Amino acid sequence: MKASETNLQSIIEGTKQYIIPMFQRTYSWNEKQWKQLWEDILDLIEDEQSTSHFIGSIVSIPVNANTHGVQQFLVIDGQQRMTTLLILLAAIRDTAEKQVDKNLSDEIHHTLLINGFKSGEEKYKFLPTQVDKEHFKRILNKEPLDGIKDSLIVKAYEYFVKKLNEVAESLTTIKNTLTTNLAIVSIVLSTEDNPYLVFESLNAKGQPLTQADLIRNYLFMRIPADDQDDYYNRYWLPIQEELGEYLTEFVRHFLLGININVKKNDVYVKFKEKIDGQDVKEFLKKIANLASYYAKLLYPDKEDNKDIRNLLKRINDFEAKTAYPFLLYIYHDYKKGKYDEKQFRNILTIIENFLVRRFVCNVDSKALNKIFASLYNQISTHESEDSLSELMGYLQNRGYPKDPEVKSSLKENHLYGQGDRRKKGAFILKIIENSYSHKEKANLSKATIEHIMPQTLTEKWIEELGENAEYVHSVYLHTLGNLTLSAYNTELSNEPFSVKRKYYKDSNIFLNKKISEFEKWNQINIEERANVLINKFLEIWPYFGKPENEMKKVTGSSPRLLIIHQQSYPVNTWREVMEKTIMAIYEQDIKKYKKLMEKNSGFLSMDGIEMRAAKKLPNGHYLEANLSAKAIYNFCLKIFEEAGYNRDDWQVEIEHK
Repeated sequence: MKASETNLQSIIEGTKQYIIPMFQRTYSWNEKQWKQLWEDILDLIEDEQSTSHFIGSIVSIPVNANTHGVQQFLVIDGQQRMTTLLILLAAIRDTAEKQVDKNLSDEIHHTLLINGFKSGEEKYKFLPTQVDKEHFKRILNKEPLDGIKDSLIVKAYEYFVKKLNEVAESLTTIKNTLTTNLAIVSIVLSTEDNPYLVFESLNAKGQPLTQADLIRNYLFMRIPADDQDDYYNRYWLPIQEELGEYLTEFVRHFLLGININVKKNDVYVKFKEKIDGQDVKEFLKKIANLASYYAKLLYPDKEDNKDIRNLLKRINDFEAKTAYPFLLYIYHDYKKGKYDEKQFRNILTIIENFLVRRFVCNVDSKALNKIFASLYNQISTHESEDSLSELMGYLQNRGYPKDPEVKSSLKENHLYGQGDRRKKGAFILKIIENSYSHKEKANLSKATIEHIMPQTLTEKWIEELGENAEYVHSVYLHTLGNLTLSAYNTELSNEPFSVKRKYYKDSNIFLNKKISEFEKWNQINIEERANVLINKFLEIWPYFGKPENEMKKVTGSSPRLLIIHQQSYPVNTWREVMEKTIMAIYEQDIKKYKKLMEKNSGFLSMDGIEMRAAKKLPNGHYLEANLSAKAIYNFCLKIFEEAGYNRDDWQVEIEHK
């Protein structure tokens, strides 16, 4: 077996023919997959910094060795992917021909679709299976498609023709992206392998090779044959058995945790980049070790320490997987002895605190992936005690709400709703319930959120709430003050408060006993109860920020760290902040940099002649250095946004006194 990372052009160029065996199913991809491929191509074109995007593997086996004829390969796995790519190529060819781009049309036809000097079926570089073959040949031969409109091959072709006519990108750019920038792992098997048995083993569950499969193959192809069984049984098999379906996600989080940006479909490509040049056997030992910690994040019962296990369960119950890339490496440091048990528990508590307070204040969760991807690198170089301070200081300036915001949000924001709000709202109520000093704590395993004032108003509830019933119901229904826990939601349902109150009084849940102390349930009592629960919330999840860590004002402050697109730059002065910001834009996109220079010639120029205090940059250009700290701060934000970047991707941390 020979495996290599390549692209479509390298696979099909030359006198070759790829054949889908008869034992494979007919073409089955539909608009969902076509759309994904099309969007991947457009994303690659738009993202000028990205050189490739992994789309999967193609497993083939040579079926003849005729050096004077066409080298044929049976496609054992990846037929849907390869068929679609060739259909798209044909669509580009025909669209180019209609747009009178004969050179592009001929290039695609004669080098990527057809073996020009061959006849019969040998002239086709690719032949699908069964009835699909004739439909595909019609497209390649530019024959009428009447009568076969129901064919998925034809539908795919027509879909891509329509998309090509809608976009502004040049056909040449799309063709080049398709043939050279979509990364494919080509696995060529030995001629001694039985193609049918290989296909059966690859598709026993109806699935193609996963990213985890590719990673496994990549690792073991680089381990000496004599050691493969031993390393497989000692390291890889335990990983596979412990993580199962989460194996690929583990590798992704392993990469994210050290600030390697990786999309879900690019795990294999990024992993390969990380491992290249390293001792594969030692690397396998390392990830096996980390996998055992990741399993404890997924399944906290695997952790022996009771206190740590409970904290992990809380993070797991809150569905805080965005924090796993960071926690994975912190767990590793704890096991190595960098952090003692108390310090590790404090870190887990800080992470939970940060996530819960952001959630109740509806802080956008999109930034969390970036925050936790860069967080370990942010604190890893510090000693254990300093790490905790650094962790809190860093998170404090990453959308971490202060008490006034939390209080206001808990009064008004919904803790019950679509998505994960219902589960996270129940989590908060359960933690509050368990925070009370019970002699016998209630079993909350079957308890879910109960609305005291029900979701559907009845006549008795309208009477209970008074003349503002509709307003009270619309504003307070899903807020903390009106929510409790119960395993009897169906029985309680829309019952009047007088009936519910009796149940609450007899309940083992302390939250409910306190509700029974109210004689009526109206806006005043909802707000009163909310205030009590908010104070309890703030006891459980107190604000960990410190005034000295805040960037209250730029003037008179000393910057210590500049963060651009998750990359950290140590700085000592505001002038360094400006210089590094400008150089980061210059290094990322020279075109954007030149436009900024034209637009801001008084601050940035090639010669600095008209500047009051010209400071030479590493690229030989000049910036105006006679600026105040506030002016530098505002100028950097201005040019960063003018360059088309998100303001949130530019941050400055000040020196902690």
